Amino acid sequence: MAPLPKKAFLRDYVRGVVISLFLGLGIATLMYFAAPKFFGLRIFAYGTLIALLISSFCILLEAALEPWIRKREPVVQKLSRAAVYFIGGNAGWFAATWIARELSLVHPQIFSFGRRMMLVNGSIAIVIGFLFYGFGVMRDRLAENVSRLKEHEFAEKELETARSIQRRLLPSPEIEGEGYRLAARNLPARFVAGDFYDSFHLEGGMYGVAVADVAGKGMGASLIMASAKASLPLIAAGRTSEATLRVLNDKLAGELGPREFVALSYARYDPVEGTLELSNAGLPDPYLLRHGDAPFALSVPGPRLPLGLRRGVAYESLRVTLTPGDRVLFLTDGLPEATTSAGEPLGYEALGPLLPADGHAPGRSLDELLARVRRATSETLEDDWTVLLLEHGRLAAAAAPALSA
Repeated sequence: MAPLPKKAFLRDYVRGVVISLFLGLGIATLMYFAAPKFFGLRIFAYGTLIALLISSFCILLEAALEPWIRKREPVVQKLSRAAVYFIGGNAGWFAATWIARELSLVHPQIFSFGRRMMLVNGSIAIVIGFLFYGFGVMRDRLAENVSRLKEHEFAEKELETARSIQRRLLPSPEIEGEGYRLAARNLPARFVAGDFYDSFHLEGGMYGVAVADVAGKGMGASLIMASAKASLPLIAAGRTSEATLRVLNDKLAGELGPREFVALSYARYDPVEGTLELSNAGLPDPYLLRHGDAPFALSVPGPRLPLGLRRGVAYESLRVTLTPGDRVLFLTDGLPEATTSAGEPLGYEALGPLLPADGHAPGRSLDELLARVRRATSETLEDDWTVLLLEHGRLAAAAAPALSA
């Protein structure tokens, strides 16, 4: 039991004395009705005096020795408290008896019980003392639990605020422009996500599209996510996709810790020409989805090391020419690594048939994809899920995707 502040100690002292007075008066009442001629009415004054002095001696003695007792082993603590209550109980009884003798409150026979009275009185003091101590322990635990609940409630409010801010940092989940349609979904495994997606305008009518996965989860990952997302559009301005990743990698390598990194897939999209310049730093290959064909993985050549692990990584790019109606699906590894009911990762082979091959709007296609993956895996997300679907409009045509390093 932790030491109490002065005001709390006085409050508990008064409470203990009042309870002891009621106990003392109760015992005196029993004694009076058992033998009214022997004890007389003055037994009530004697009982009150005993209760007052015993409780005071026990409480004050325990308070004085509490710092010493708390440093001992649990068994020694209990033995020490028993001794404190026994000594305090008998000291209070002797003091009350001496005062009662001087004031002639009770019959002289009451003082002839000797050692038997000491044992009875000490035993009663030990039992009552441990009861009060138990109440004190329960009070401290209750106060500690209330404090923890308040801290937990405050932390939940803070996390909810962080989640709301993070949602506002992400672009609109569905965007439609001249020559393209885009939809994205971001499902955090916790209150806040380490994954993010972004889309932004570039020079010459180009469009930047990115999906990223920050190492870890929770608040730490979300802060790295916010920093990387804020830097990406500024660095991407006027640079190719591979140059953007090289500059962003060197920047993050000087800012992040040893086990912190950002896996990111970034593309420069030209809605007029229908070209997509793609670079990848550690994320799963995006998929080209063309009506009537199987999903085609867009694998970028060269290093695929996540951003921030080391400087000077020579990222490369892949150039894809899209035909009207073609779609490119970006995703983080939360989907293929989601756990099935058998406890195994879903895997890329099983993910392929679940990819959207319909002609629905991009947003509806993504919602159906996530629903299919949820049905194939467990309900609980162990990692963030982020997907982005870019659909090319009818401003360019090509017979097949052209791939070049």
